[in-house]
Amino acid sequence: MGYKICPYCGAHLDPGERCDCQDEENATSQQKEGPDAGRADQDQSINN
Repeated sequence: MGYKICPYCGAHLDPGERCDCQDEENATSQQKEGPDAGRADQDQSINN
């Protein structure tokens, strides 16, 4: 049986397996920004 290598992270995947490395990167970037990202600008405009 062969395997596939993810072109993004190099993970060895079983036949038919989908790598979730891109999904994890997106989730990580959203966590860094936080669910309220951009709200600080809105709050400042209200206070001014």
